[in-house]
Amino acid sequence: MPVTYFDCLCEIGPCHDKDPAAPWSATDALRWMDHCGIAGALVMHTLAKNNDPVNARARLKKDISIAPDRLFPVWSALPPGAGDFENSPGEFIGEMKAAGVHAVKFYPAAHNYPFHTDVIGPFFAALEKERTLALIDIDQLPTGASGIWSALSPVLAKYPDLPILLQKTNWSMQRVILALMDRFPSLYIEFSRYQVSRGIEEYTRRFGADRLLFGTGLTAMSAGAARTYIDYANVSRGNKVKIAGGNLSRLLGGLTPAPAPSRPSDPLRDRAMAREPLTDIHMLDAHCHILHENGEGAGGYLMYRGDGAGLVENMDGLGIKTAAIMSWAGPVAGDPLESNDIVARAVAGYPGRFLGVVYIAPTHLSESELMSEVKFRVEKQGFVALKPYHRTGLKYNDPLYLPCWDYANEKGLYALLHTGGKAGGMDVVAGLAQKYQNVQWVVAHSGGSYEMARRVVAVMKERANVWAELTLTPVTNGVIEMMVLEAGDDRILFGTDAPMRDPRQQFGWVVWSDLPVNSRRRILGENFQRLLNMRKTE
Repeated sequence: MPVTYFDCLCEIGPCHDKDPAAPWSATDALRWMDHCGIAGALVMHTLAKNNDPVNARARLKKDISIAPDRLFPVWSALPPGAGDFENSPGEFIGEMKAAGVHAVKFYPAAHNYPFHTDVIGPFFAALEKERTLALIDIDQLPTGASGIWSALSPVLAKYPDLPILLQKTNWSMQRVILALMDRFPSLYIEFSRYQVSRGIEEYTRRFGADRLLFGTGLTAMSAGAARTYIDYANVSRGNKVKIAGGNLSRLLGGLTPAPAPSRPSDPLRDRAMAREPLTDIHMLDAHCHILHENGEGAGGYLMYRGDGAGLVENMDGLGIKTAAIMSWAGPVAGDPLESNDIVARAVAGYPGRFLGVVYIAPTHLSESELMSEVKFRVEKQGFVALKPYHRTGLKYNDPLYLPCWDYANEKGLYALLHTGGKAGGMDVVAGLAQKYQNVQWVVAHSGGSYEMARRVVAVMKERANVWAELTLTPVTNGVIEMMVLEAGDDRILFGTDAPMRDPRQQFGWVVWSDLPVNSRRRILGENFQRLLNMRKTE
């Protein structure tokens, strides 16, 4: 039973904020599909969203004509009545059929109309009659869980036979998505941004596999990240076949793409496709969180089995030997002491699997209390790094932090910095790196966008003690390659940010990057090991 990858979320076309190195065209999409072994894709065009949906049809048809048996068009519709779109729903569907179009996408926020049955209902009724797949991005709906519920639930209730595929959902929206899926069997989801930890397994257990689809987010996102989530899923092969492409083909009336071309053998990718842990390479996770024992979530987020035992199980599945961990209760919830106790218990309970990172909170502790905490964790419990957080409201070069940096400089520790907000940007990092040259300054989430990556790379070129850690939900397509081209491959680090998102996408982002094997090995662990060896242990 072959697993055919058929992508439900591919977007091509121009956009104003495009980096010069960022992929954007149908040719780019097809190149990455070939690289990652993806057979076909439903393709939307940015001009249908940002310009005129009617005129964009011709542009889309032309652009995807390079592979008509693998790239399939999606049209966008507007509610009639404003004067710019006078097709009746029946006429629109007739034109879709004549053009071989099998799905329609709605952009209510971009096109300035309410996602309400009184406005768009006639289209939904016509699409329901034909069982035509309707697509919508979550950012096109009112914001927040209540807004999403208020917009979607009336539509799903009124048109129960209309398949609606919700796209670009963030992993943080689980509670409202679960509530909707529980109540409305016509709601489908894809996982490009919905990087729920253990999500494939949990959602298959709860809803079955028939409503789960494979989406990459090409051209903006890494296609390899998306397929790795399914390749390593602990579900039956039959369910993988459904999720990877079978469900989409069914929803499109049996439409099936031509096979992806064969790709060259690769020692890392071949094993990833076979769901084998990469135990023969020294893979280290430079950015990981942990919940308290038996923890399943925190605040607004579900993080299934986010404690030490759950993390180790996920690490073993990929071949990650060791992870540097901070508790969720520290950086995110702000707890200055119990947070480090949670980490210490995990380090002691799973020897060799975790490295402790000290959460430092000078807003909650006096200088003497803070330094006592830091020294105890480092000198008595073997923690290897310091972690401030931007939510403290202090810049990282604030005088309240300086005793910590003096100590880190003395001990040769590293610091993991989440920049932005009141903490400051790369100018603050550059100043700290110049002043404290024995500290290795690791910038978290450097791969989250081209803009961020270029800011980090600029400082890396000036300061040899500045490093880039990649992890973030966007798994930005091509950004790792750009960073290696600009700054080399010896100070870029793999991280997962587990358990808030699943580690498999972050792993696949690196494994499927278009880099030599040796570069990927360095990023996956060798670089971080070299950084750790810089500590002064006497």
